[in-house]
Amino acid sequence: MSFIGDIVGDALGNLLPTGGSRGRKLAKLVREGERLDGVIDGFRIREESDSGEKHWVSVEVRGPSGPFRATVRQRLIPNAELATLGTPVTVLHLDGRVAVDWPGTLRARGIDPVGDPPVIADKTLKEPLPPGIDDGRSDRKKLERGTPAEATVIGVEEVVVMGMPTQNVHLDLDIEGRRVHVKRALVPRYAVHLVVPGAVLPVAVDPKKPDKVTIDWPTAAERAAAAR
Repeated sequence: MSFIGDIVGDALGNLLPTGGSRGRKLAKLVREGERLDGVIDGFRIREESDSGEKHWVSVEVRGPSGPFRATVRQRLIPNAELATLGTPVTVLHLDGRVAVDWPGTLRARGIDPVGDPPVIADKTLKEPLPPGIDDGRSDRKKLERGTPAEATVIGVEEVVVMGMPTQNVHLDLDIEGRRVHVKRALVPRYAVHLVVPGAVLPVAVDPKKPDKVTIDWPTAAERAAAAR
């Protein structure tokens, strides 16, 4: 995704219903909801041509009556790259509805969100999604058809457009002694912390074109969280 595409995606991802009944419910949740400690334990991302990306975040919450899980349609920006599996967050809860107070979470970590952004969230699902990452942008066919392998990151170069960094990077990988160059790899925000020299990433190697590899970002992020 380009820098411009990233901006557009962020904007579309935040055009959630904030007027009418839903807007009033969200305002009440922010105003009256209890603030509880939670931990992110899942993401779901879908890319739709008519409305950009849709994001859901799942949290395990420590409530006064015991722990519970919930999933809400919500996109965590700004500084969304800090939202990885296992990230402690402040969760707003009222009458079965939840939202991640991401601006409040950042402030508690000593980070000042630019522009004092509001909490923006949509529906809380009746049944929470399973823990883990379900990213519809992943090329499942290439991951399933390719030969599984482990790739060690040996070089990272940001892709810059109009002087601004994007979500894409050029990667140099070592796969069983072979050096493979991956151009313009889209790094999901939940996996940005894994793009460093020495990191080991699960990949699928094209059996007909060994220099073509697909990185399994969801598995990489889940594996890193489990190793904490």
